[in-house]
Amino acid sequence: MTHKHLPHAERIVQAFRDKLSNSGRQHVGEKHFDELTLLIESAISTSVLEEMERAADKIACLAVELRKGAEHL
Repeated sequence: MTHKHLPHAERIVQAFRDKLSNSGRQHVGEKHFDELTLLIESAISTSVLEEMERAADKIACLAVELRKGAEHL
């Protein structure tokens, strides 16, 4: 799943890079930009997975409620 988020993370880092001066970009260095990309990609993936888990929990609760309702019909 994380590979789907990599392009978005790269765009975020590029936008950050564009805001830096030339000396700022040189000072930070490519290695650190790569690390920042991985951190952002990981954060996006974690957020998406947490939301998916919440949605799955809601669906599970709804299934229980539906089953209880069906038992009373």
